[in-house]
Amino acid sequence: MDKLLEKLREPFAREELEFRVGAVNKDKMEGLALAYVQARAIQNRLDELFGIDGWTVAYREVSAGFICSLSIKINDRWITKEDGASMTEYESIKGGISNAFKRVASSGFGIGRYLYKAKNKWYPVRQQGKGYVFTVEPELELEDNNLTFKKLEAEKDEPKVVGSTKIVIEFGKYKGLTLQEIYDKDINYIKYLRANAKDKKISQACAELIA
Repeated sequence: MDKLLEKLREPFAREELEFRVGAVNKDKMEGLALAYVQARAIQNRLDELFGIDGWTVAYREVSAGFICSLSIKINDRWITKEDGASMTEYESIKGGISNAFKRVASSGFGIGRYLYKAKNKWYPVRQQGKGYVFTVEPELELEDNNLTFKKLEAEKDEPKVVGSTKIVIEFGKYKGLTLQEIYDKDINYIKYLRANAKDKKISQACAELIA
């Protein structure tokens, strides 16, 4: 069981992580980078370790948010943990459910919990819609320099993907989604944006996605 838990809590590859702006400074030129694991990456890990029938989730709505119950079958015994999250500004229901899932995976089973050891670092930001986005790609740096993680070490020499595809669209039917998320859902809309977007950064990022 110890080896199973160790695999469950292994660090994720860089492309499976994302950063959000946790706070901005007084002049609103820099933002605090908070790292988190993508929900899809957590689902993939659970599938790999326990199979598609070895784990399950259930949600219940509470005041302004959701509680997620994550159950995992370990040694023929179902273990259930719970945690919750508030609704989000964009896609409030989907965002709240996703955040509740990520929280219980971390607090209940230690998935991605190592990210709490990340150093608080500030990066340049710009306002986009009602929120802020980073203008440079944040780097993950852990507080404990003695910690060694195979996946983190393996990716040191890998090229970093610039976050142009993480531009958040503030209009249309996919408002609140990044270009990468839209690409995964509807490539034809990405082609439309490439040809018709007034913002050159958006059209260029769409061209990079399709290439």
